[in-house]
Amino acid sequence: MQSLKEFTMYTKASLTVREAYALLANTEALGATESLMVENAGFAVATFLKRQHRQDRLLFVCGTGGMGAIGLSAARHSMMQFDMEVVLVGDPSELHNSVAKKNYELLADMMDIHSITSEGMDKFRKLAKWSDDIIDSITGIGMKGRLTGQVVGVIKAINESRKYTISIDVPSGINATTGMKNMAAVVPDLVLAIHKVKAGVEKSRPKELTTLDIGLPITAELFVGPGDVMLATRPRSVYTNKYENGSVLILGGGARFKGAPVLGGYGASNALSALKAGSGYVTILAPKSAAHAMSMMSPELIVNPMSSDTLQPQDVASIGAIKHDVLIFGSGIDPDIAQYKPLKALLDAEKKAGKPVVIDGTGLKLISKYKNLITSNMVLTPHDGEFKALSGKDTKQQPLYKRIYSALDFAKTYGCTLVLKGHDTIITDGKLLKINRAKTPVLATMGTGDILAGIIASYAALNSSLFESAAAAVYVHAVTGDRLYAQRGMHITAQDVLDGLPETMKQFDIISPKMV
Repeated sequence: MQSLKEFTMYTKASLTVREAYALLANTEALGATESLMVENAGFAVATFLKRQHRQDRLLFVCGTGGMGAIGLSAARHSMMQFDMEVVLVGDPSELHNSVAKKNYELLADMMDIHSITSEGMDKFRKLAKWSDDIIDSITGIGMKGRLTGQVVGVIKAINESRKYTISIDVPSGINATTGMKNMAAVVPDLVLAIHKVKAGVEKSRPKELTTLDIGLPITAELFVGPGDVMLATRPRSVYTNKYENGSVLILGGGARFKGAPVLGGYGASNALSALKAGSGYVTILAPKSAAHAMSMMSPELIVNPMSSDTLQPQDVASIGAIKHDVLIFGSGIDPDIAQYKPLKALLDAEKKAGKPVVIDGTGLKLISKYKNLITSNMVLTPHDGEFKALSGKDTKQQPLYKRIYSALDFAKTYGCTLVLKGHDTIITDGKLLKINRAKTPVLATMGTGDILAGIIASYAALNSSLFESAAAAVYVHAVTGDRLYAQRGMHITAQDVLDGLPETMKQFDIISPKMV
């Protein structure tokens, strides 16, 4: 297989705090522990110092959290080559991070570590005066609230010392997302970004910036993982109501074929999956002849009939009055449900209202005839056969890297978000890329694609990024299938997947005690 390395250009160049934590979650899911990542980061910092500052006297200034752990690790890796001192800003009893505590203990067995409390500022100033370089690892991406006490005092003393200062990853006191300063912030001569520069560091415009490779696997960024679900999940207030949790409208079902209620059931599957994935309110708009049968499928479904079995101007007008944040279009519909003009009117109205549209099933066949209607507010979810109709490219037998290029080209050309389903499902908006590699073929069964569309819509109803919504949905869908396979082998149905969604998703629930 061709290397995936070339596709790292389709990952984010800089990371916000949430994106950094998402990357850490994906990395840990691949088996790399926090301890290993800290050790690699500490070694990378020490290696840089040995190359660039070998003759200098170093003062490591470490906090009591995760960033302090990296500083302590770097100090341990540096001690044989440098004349150095190490400061812990706070008391060792405040080391509640287990990795920071372990690194403190390892280093404390080798040398004395100065503990600086609010009464120890004179000692700190003497150590700063003695040093040539100060290595700042006090606060990192996890900084919360206003800095106080000895932390503020030490940061001010670092700046007043005018010594060459190197901040690890994020200058202490700088918000890693916004670049805003806390009560005090280190003004470094150099920032050593760990793996990737943080967005707030870019905004703070450091004098010099170097990025250190700490060996994070490229699959942590290219493959979907639990971090992608974290990115797409929003807290729910205990005061919330169903209308504030996102609403989904589904235009689906059909009357032309035998077994219309089954085809309508695909639309119902979308609705149920959206409800189970977290949407607070779901409505189906169905062809007139199919609506009653669909309404009997579940008491959770709100089914509105269209004026006929084909989309009419009055239906387009009524859709605007139905409460929804996202529209799903296409599952189980009759191919003749819409001609160009009413379909264009519908999609134009959704675009103008700023509402995403997830296009699935027969909707993909329709949109393949009218590709000029594809816009940036759309998520298209084709399998390889449907993608051939859309793009003219047969990707079914292509190796992964060629499927990726085909997907990227399509998403760039039409400005949409594409979910190219398959053993390796590809998610891209033409700028960013994610891949999900199936562990089993269990989801290759009727109706599961409709469920995926519903999950995508559920995330998109609350999340501004369609790419993040699609990536999260693909992961949740796949993990649910993997878990069911472990329990039942290949003997599962779409309904089993629906029923399994809550167990997958509950681990990502965030409940806020406040209004959010």
